[in-house]
Parts: sequence; C-alpha cells; structure tokens
Amino acid sequence: MLFRPLPDGSALAISQPAHAWISGQLARAWGGAVAGVDRLPELFILAAEQHDIGWLPWEAAPTRDPATGRPYDFVALPRDQHTALWSAGVATAAASYGPHVALLVSLHGLAIYALTPDERRAPEDLAAVQRFRAEQEVMQARLRPQIMATDTEVADQRAILLALDLMSLVICGAMGREPRRTPPVPLAGGATRLALAFPGDGWDRLTVDPWPFRESVVTVGCLARHLPPGGCSDEAAMREALAAAPVGTITTTLVPSASIPSPSPARSGASR
Repeated sequence: MLFRPLPDGSALAISQPAHAWISGQLARAWGGAVAGVDRLPELFILAAEQHDIGWLPWEAAPTRDPATGRPYDFVALPRDQHTALWSAGVATAAASYGPHVALLVSLHGLAIYALTPDERRAPEDLAAVQRFRAEQEVMQARLRPQIMATDTEVADQRAILLALDLMSLVICGAMGREPRRTPPVPLAGGATRLALAFPGDGWDRLTVDPWPFRESVVTVGCLARHLPPGGCSDEAAMREALAAAPVGTITTTLVPSASIPSPSPARSGASR
C-alpha cells in the first residue's frame, strides 16, 4: 500500500494495483517524436498495468505495521513477505497473461530490489532477496524462449517500466514532493533520465522533461481511501477502518516543463 500524506496528519491510502494502473495509463500515453516510437506494444501496456498483480491478496487483507498502526507501506513490509508477493505475482502473470508479461514483471521485481545495495540490507532481508533472485533467474530462463521480442526490446521495455513505476509513485505521493529523475529510458535521442517536478503546492500538476508522450497533456488517476490521523491498536480494527474509509479519486495532469511559465523577473524599486 502507498500513502500520500496530508497536512492534517491524515493520508490517502492507494493500493499497489491501483498505483500500477496509473503506470498502465502512462504506458498507453507514451509515444511521439521524443519517445521515438508511435506507441508501446499492448503486451507491455498490460505488464505495466499489472506489474503489482501479486499484491492483490494482500491488499484484500492487509497486515498492520506496529510502527504506524496502519497497513504496511510497500517499502516497510518485511522482505520475506515482500519477495513472496513478487514471486506469486510472476506466477500469476504467467498463468493469466502469458510469458511476455510474466517476464517483464519478473525483471521489474529484480530491478526494484537492485535499487538498494545488498550491503545495506539486514542479513534476513538479504537472504530473502537472494532467494528471490535465484528463483527468478530460473523463471526467466524458462520464459525468454517463449516470447517473440528481442533481448534489446525486452531491455528497453524493462527500463521504461521502471521509469513509469517511479512516475506513478511520485504521482501517488509515495516519494515526497522533491524533484526526481527517473532511471534512463530509451528515447529517440538515446537513453535519458526524465526530470519530474511539482510546479505548485498541490499534487494536481507534474512537469516532465523531456516530454515522452503523444499528447500535449496527460491526465491520470486512480481511487484512494482517506484515512484519519493516527493508527489502530490491532489488525482487525485497522481493516475495519480501512474498509469504512471514504473513497475518492486522485488525478494528476502531466505537462511539459516548457508549458509552465517562468517567474517574472523582480522589478527594481527605482523609478525612471
């Protein structure tokens, strides 16, 4: 689960599959001269939309983080549980959508765990991640011969999926409001990191530079639950509070950074 914090201490809770849906919306909008492709393949869009499919059972019955009294944030869930969800997601994707989607979900899982250096992991977390890596290397060796895409195409899709995932996390509020850069993505001019920034105080507009989408603006969104400040003392109460929380929609419009006017220069106080 992801949380967008609000000034009064409450938060918007966004499920992992809902966040992945935003990745899918971004994937469907990707394309144009800057991107170097007209549009992304449908199988890739499906993989972007379903890359967190393994979280579905957990989101239906989330576990409580004793540190917050709320459902575990996706980065705080213990690694043995986290990797088990990813493994289940790859298997579900293979059974439901076929080898190409499953391969991208598997590769994305490995890419996510590669973002944290192994030397910074606790021993039990490192053991869980290493088991997941070994398992997925076997799975990928079985999946690769079954797909039509080349290794280069798969590598490009893996890079784009990682960037779209980060963009969605930023939109959902899970990365704070500081400007971010995505990992390098393949564009017409070569591998490039996209710069992301909120130009105002809200979450309703995000600038992207360079602009990798077909249309001049792209609006994405998903459902979120509004949780009150504080947490719950036990898991049953937490699940009840989550089920009873008001449901709303978050939306963010992505725009090229050039479309945001620069501040006017300060005028001198001297008159002429």
